This record gives sequence, structure tokens and C-alpha cells, in this order.
Amino acid sequence: MIAKLISTKCHTVALCLLLVLMAACGKPAPESAKDAPAKAVAQANQGVATTEMDAASAAVRILNAEHRNGAVILSGQCGAQGAGDPYPMHPPVTLEPMDKALQEISSRYQNVYWRESPASGVRVVDSTVKAKLLQVRVHEFRIVEDREPDGAMAALWRAPEIAAFLRKNRVRFARRPGMAKKAISPPMIVEVKNATVADILDRIAAGYRANPLKVWIYRECADMKEIVVDVQMK
Repeated sequence: MIAKLISTKCHTVALCLLLVLMAACGKPAPESAKDAPAKAVAQANQGVATTEMDAASAAVRILNAEHRNGAVILSGQCGAQGAGDPYPMHPPVTLEPMDKALQEISSRYQNVYWRESPASGVRVVDSTVKAKLLQVRVHEFRIVEDREPDGAMAALWRAPEIAAFLRKNRVRFARRPGMAKKAISPPMIVEVKNATVADILDRIAAGYRANPLKVWIYRECADMKEIVVDVQMK
């Protein structure tokens, strides 16, 4: 009887040892001390850009990462390419989270601030820019558009109220190649009354329903006796 009990216990112990060994084999190998620092650095660098860019490009990437719509309104620097961005962002540039990333732009350039509203999304604004064109009210504007945003904006610039403003204030648009490529199907319809240029640009951007969402950029600079305005949508 005693011998039988001893045999049973030994069999149970052997079975337990076998199960422990099988469980250990199924577990992933522990992270080596050599790989741990590299993994930590990769995690820390998520949401950080290591390339040179300007403030407008950084703001667009920040909003894209957050899947937010909005606009970037900055003073520009007149040159051969129109109104260039005078605010370089030297790497590293924080892209996420949005609040921290936009605050980094404001801390580098204290005249650039940002705000947020349900109607217009996120605005990154240069306090030194007048941007009077964006405040012009258009009595009525309607488009049916399936081309790139440049095509929709070109229709906006032909509105009588804007044409009159350009002549009166000696404002001209920066020269850039037109884009006639089809972008969306079915076409979007934008129809507004008594709206500002900024409001209409918001509506045009929203009409593309892109992923990431479209963000429009406005820059202006003084060139001799005229104002050069450059508006893009990215």
C-alpha cells in the first residue's frame, strides 16, 4: 500500500514538472537589455519630426495627425515663389499631441497663437498679419466642383466683391500653376450667402471630405506698393 502511494505521488510530481516546462516554452523570450533602449527611443520619438520645415507645414502636419480641420494664417516673406514662410521650425518638431505641438510653435514665435471653435475648427494665426481679404463678405457664392481645391478657390476669387477689393487695395495673388485635375466624385456643392472669405474657404475645405482633412493656408506680404497674397489648401 505504501509503495503504491509513493508511486502515485512520484507520477503526479513528474506530471507537474512537465506542465511547468511546457508553459515556460510557450512564453516569449524576455526583452534583452540590448534591445530595450532602442525600443524606448522609438516610442519616445513617436509624434516628433526630425526634418526641417516651416511653421505652416508643421501646423498642417499637426492637424493632420489629430484628424482636425482648420486654417493657418501667417504673414509672409515676398520672393520669387510668392509669399514664403518666414518662420522656420528646426528639428526636433513636436507633432503630437495637438495642444503640446501647437504650443511649441507659439513658444518659438510668440506672435503666432492658436484657437479652436466648433464652427471653424483650429486656427493658427499670426497676430502681425492683417488678412483683410479674409474679412471680405461675399453676397452670394455657389459652385459645383469636382477638381482640385485650386479650381474651387479660383472661382471664389472671381466673385465681384473680391475683385473690387483687390483693385481698391492693390492686392494680387501669388502666381502658381493651376490645377485642373479631377479630385472628387460626385462633385461637391458649396452654396452660401453673406459669408466672409474665411467662412467660404472653410466650406470648400470641408467639401473634399479627405483623409486627412483639408487645411487652408493664407500668407500675405508687402511687395513695393502692393500686397501679395498666397492661398493654398493642403
